[in-house]
Amino acid sequence: MRQNIFLSSILLATLVANAESATKKSIEIETTGELRMGAIQIEDEAGDKSSTLSLGGKVGLKTKPLHGLSAGVTLYSTNALFGKDEEPLFLDSNSKSYSIVGEAYIQADFDKTSIKVGRQLFETPFINSDDIGMIPNTVEGYSLYNRNIPHTTVVLGLLNSWAGVDAPKPEKFTKMQESSDDVMLLGAIYKGIENTTLQAWHYKLEHNDWDYLEASYEQEGWSVAGQYANQGDGNTLYGADATYSFKNLSLHTAYNEVHGVISNGFGGGPFFTSSEDHTVHETLHNKAKLMGAEYNVKDITLSLTHVLFSKSEDETDYIVSYALNESLSMDLIYSDMNHDGKMSRFFVNYSF
Repeated sequence: MRQNIFLSSILLATLVANAESATKKSIEIETTGELRMGAIQIEDEAGDKSSTLSLGGKVGLKTKPLHGLSAGVTLYSTNALFGKDEEPLFLDSNSKSYSIVGEAYIQADFDKTSIKVGRQLFETPFINSDDIGMIPNTVEGYSLYNRNIPHTTVVLGLLNSWAGVDAPKPEKFTKMQESSDDVMLLGAIYKGIENTTLQAWHYKLEHNDWDYLEASYEQEGWSVAGQYANQGDGNTLYGADATYSFKNLSLHTAYNEVHGVISNGFGGGPFFTSSEDHTVHETLHNKAKLMGAEYNVKDITLSLTHVLFSKSEDETDYIVSYALNESLSMDLIYSDMNHDGKMSRFFVNYSF
């Protein structure tokens, strides 16, 4: 799969050469970027503290489509300031600063189909970016999106390796499975019923096939949703979610019940009761109840979420978000994880 990056470079060079020969014009290139400063402090159950202050972000280049073909590359970086500690959310597997080409792909768009080959951001229930630190998860492989069926998006994936905040080695693309076999997936998202979204996903892994179903219904001021996951060998999850909003206040409640043991997959997981750190994963017969509230005042959002877990530590999250404008935002996140300790994070994001 790593040959895809080399292949992408060759294809991009060929694309540029052919385009310049055919049109006598240079390919137009779009640039994007984000500067991110992050601070984290973790206090464990014994009261010992560790902290990291990091400066990083991303810079990306993408060619504008030419006959349906385009290419892109994005460099991500995180750099600890004033020393560093072992904080996997911010640093690599050796507690060091690192930079990585997280995206490098060729994309082909034709009719209602889009195909992408190479390193890419990918968002599905059990494979997602989970952007909770300095550098999100990205994957390497093939993806296809098709919208030929009315109101339906079909997603196909053949993925081999990943890197980022949740990966075993955040700084290096490593195999997603011990067997080195690709993870194969098929998903469908249907929005043909008013105010309703239905989705179904199937993942083929080396030991088990995973299935995920979700249905949601949303009206102005309120929404409800249900979810079901089956990861084989009797490991299943059920969930329900409801929100109600009036004026600037939104109330949120959710429930998850696990039979057996469930996994987040390759990312943060899709579970309705997930808190900032804890989820119902990797604990036998776990159950969770979430209660939360969110209040908006102009450009400021205040959030409070409390999750009760039956077989793991409860968590309470306090979040303050401030959007100064479309380019600059700040987030302060404090998580009280009961006997698992406490975690504070602060982010400043500037997009350009």
